[in-house]
Amino acid sequence: MDHARVIESLIGEYDLNTETEKKKAYQKCQEYAERHIAARLEFNAFMKVVAERLGMAPTRKEDFREEVGDVPKCAKLYLTYAPKVGPELTGNADGLRYLAALLAELAEQAVEHDHVHLDPGALPMYGRTYPLTIYHEPDAWFGRLDESESKERPGKPVIAARDIQPFEIAALCLLANVPPDLLLTKHKLYRVLFVDTCKERGVWKKCIRASRERLFLFTVVNDDGAPQHFGFDLDDPEVLFFSRQDIARLSAGGPAGAL
Repeated sequence: MDHARVIESLIGEYDLNTETEKKKAYQKCQEYAERHIAARLEFNAFMKVVAERLGMAPTRKEDFREEVGDVPKCAKLYLTYAPKVGPELTGNADGLRYLAALLAELAEQAVEHDHVHLDPGALPMYGRTYPLTIYHEPDAWFGRLDESESKERPGKPVIAARDIQPFEIAALCLLANVPPDLLLTKHKLYRVLFVDTCKERGVWKKCIRASRERLFLFTVVNDDGAPQHFGFDLDDPEVLFFSRQDIARLSAGGPAGAL
């Protein structure tokens, strides 16, 4: 379709030097598009040319649901958020298939800023869910995001190296919580039975950096009184290490200096 030619034929009768006449011309073009242009992308492209010609904001069709089809009555999607986990989206088979169709439409038939809203109280969103909005943006949008985040991102904190040898450690104390199934409690002193290089798989590790040169495997007597293996970095500021001399001073009632 020659959008420019059609638009000129529609607005020719209006005096575009006044805002009132421009609005009337715009309304006539919109009515034409709504009657004669069914496809969303074609409608949006036409109204974009109208807006540029008249110096107004474009009207857009943004609802992808008409092209994807009706939401299956049994479709269910549930979006929740927890600070320690982040967002979690749960769906049944119909809900996930419908979401996949929406995403495919958004990926293949969308332009910059196109988006879809999934609101609580309307299918396929279920229960006391968060709303979900999904945008289609070009790669340039992500480039701008990278630039913005790089300006805001603070420098990585410097991890101070402790003057400590693994074989000196007789006990440790955690200053931060760990997953409850590990049977360790914050601010409690734990006896260390053995220290070794951390090579075992399947052992919980508290990593504070990419390098594992200072990560060691500690065998600790946990809250159940049983030996358990954990991986800790010697320089982790959230873990205090105690030597045998420190433990002796604690037992004698004197001050202990954590390593």
